[in-house]
Amino acid sequence: MMILRNHSTRLPLLTIVALAFTTSLFGLWYAYNVGVPTAAPQTWDSNAPPAPAAGEAAIPEEKPVVVGGPSDPNDEDQIKNFETPDEVKDFDAVPSAPAPPPEKPKPTSKVAKVTVAVNKLDNELIHRSLKTHERQNELHGYQHFIASQQAVSDLIENDSRHRPKGAWTKPAYLLSLIVAELQKPEDERLEWLFWFDADTLVMNPHTPLEVFLPPADDPELEPMHLIMASNWDGLNSGAFGLRVHPWSASLMSAVLAYPIFMSKQMEKDRFRDQSAFQWLLQNETSPITQSFSQGREHWAVTPMRWYNALPVNNAFDRNKPGLGWLFGHKMEGKLFDNGTTDVFDDGTEFKIQPWKIMLGDMIVHFAGTTAGGTRDSWMGPWLDRAEAELPEWANPSTVDSLREETAKFWKTTSKRVHDERLIAEKKQAEFDEAEKKRKEEEDKKKKEEEEERKKKEEEEQKKKEEAGGP
Repeated sequence: MMILRNHSTRLPLLTIVALAFTTSLFGLWYAYNVGVPTAAPQTWDSNAPPAPAAGEAAIPEEKPVVVGGPSDPNDEDQIKNFETPDEVKDFDAVPSAPAPPPEKPKPTSKVAKVTVAVNKLDNELIHRSLKTHERQNELHGYQHFIASQQAVSDLIENDSRHRPKGAWTKPAYLLSLIVAELQKPEDERLEWLFWFDADTLVMNPHTPLEVFLPPADDPELEPMHLIMASNWDGLNSGAFGLRVHPWSASLMSAVLAYPIFMSKQMEKDRFRDQSAFQWLLQNETSPITQSFSQGREHWAVTPMRWYNALPVNNAFDRNKPGLGWLFGHKMEGKLFDNGTTDVFDDGTEFKIQPWKIMLGDMIVHFAGTTAGGTRDSWMGPWLDRAEAELPEWANPSTVDSLREETAKFWKTTSKRVHDERLIAEKKQAEFDEAEKKRKEEEDKKKKEEEEERKKKEEEEQKKKEEAGGP
């Protein structure tokens, strides 16, 4: 009976101690894994000071808190044999929060791109073409401003055909961006904007846009604000570079106003904003061409292949009179150009044109392709090729030869601007001298006329006095 009594007294105590210790272990495990802050475990001591009476502050315990183990060997055995419950193990299976997607690199370049994709250009094929630009943008740190809404009304172009106004959203959008940049401190502004039509694909994303710009250390090229390519139809506004400058804001204002003030001219024009650029920059009656330099120090015609290459050697097939406009028919067979001198037989004796795309060129532009299935037949295979980033097309080494080519071009252009400036200055000096002489002669004539008038007045007054008149 004595033994049973002793065990019956200790069993409840052991049970209580084991449960208390197990609970403490579970609490510490949960706090460690879930991240809930816990207070330090307390040790009950018979010598601890009594609790403070109501209204009294608690006296802090000076002794360090001791995390004690069980004093009984049987208790220690129970703890060694303790197994974590299944419901506690399941805490490890709680899924963690998904990692945030990697951030896109922030734009670092002083050059940006601009595009309008509205009306018939708001479709899956065009969205794929814009995706090809993203790769280049990420590699070189370019912002790409894309307008997805038409921004002008019928006031701009109220013709009988009621054509969409996306073409005139182009100068409106560019103007808004240039004006916004000019309001910033100069060191925070973008320096150049590159316009790209929505039907352009980037074939070589490794080519930086900066390679095409005029050298900043050439004073002759400091007033150069526009670069644009040209083909058999003249200046092509499907892709061009525009400096962030008041001159550019003025040009975009003139292009935007062109259909309002030149509505009669537009009846003769073949194109829309492209015809506006051509007339404003080249027509002898344009306000831009009225200086002796004809404004040519502000813009240059660059090679098409730099940033506006075409997917054909010639746009017409002379072997099919009357049906020769290639972009009006679906692309098939040899029309899918391979970027070499092996070209489609268009009846021109295989002469390679300077606008035809070649391996390693940056951009291919589907200018003039008919919207719908015809355009899809042209752009689809080229998109597949661009998205694959084939090494013969997406070739980083081509930029080396391109740098040499652009350096030579700008050296020649600088000389052209220099020579034209000297000629213009000479003409201006001659004009100023002629104006000075004309003014002197005019002033001399006015002086003589004034002297003659005074002389007559004096003579008339003298006659009146001699006649005794007043």
